[in-house]
Amino acid sequence: MSILALNNIYKNYGKDNNEVKALRSIDFQVEKGELIAIMGPSGCGKSTLLNILGCIDSPSKGEYFIDGNLIDFRKINSLSEIRNMKISFIFQNFALIKELTVLENVMLPLKFRSMKYKDKLNAAKKYLAELDILELEKKYVDELSGGQQQRVAIARALTQETEIILADEPTGALDEENNIKIMKILRELNEKHGKTIIIVTHNSFVAGYCKRILHMKDGEWVKD
Repeated sequence: MSILALNNIYKNYGKDNNEVKALRSIDFQVEKGELIAIMGPSGCGKSTLLNILGCIDSPSKGEYFIDGNLIDFRKINSLSEIRNMKISFIFQNFALIKELTVLENVMLPLKFRSMKYKDKLNAAKKYLAELDILELEKKYVDELSGGQQQRVAIARALTQETEIILADEPTGALDEENNIKIMKILRELNEKHGKTIIIVTHNSFVAGYCKRILHMKDGEWVKD
């Protein structure tokens, strides 16, 4: 059974003459432990697809299954629980809160978990150490380089300990050196920890680290 499955997904924005068909008849199955790149030009629908996979946006038509369970996009509380327990996100702009320290940013996804504070603290420090940035725990975001910020964002995603990680242009704001470092980290998370990772990118170098590459154009899969 696929860990994620989309059946005949459509996504439209606007109405009548202003309607934009962002996704058209998308079928997509992801097996547990896959490392997948979704490539395509800007505006092709790949980020819209990632948002639906992450339950941030809802499809106009079609079905979405996680672990074989049909997702009801009308149940807001259920979607929040999925985002908290099932899926982690890594964003191009890092999405860190400048007013918080590195440690506080990494602990943030655990805020509403029924865990003791000590356990939350230990979980955050564990992944900061794993990514070789534990010494940055008391620093603020503005004191970090772009590569360090992305490592913090990855540590935050790992702290949730979800099986699925969705990454939207995770190296898009980084130089070549940090590009390589981040992709090696994501590849290691896939190979050593069995994380299912889906990366949206326009960068063929980034896609080269993935084990399966799909291409989109105008809201549809491009046939090989």
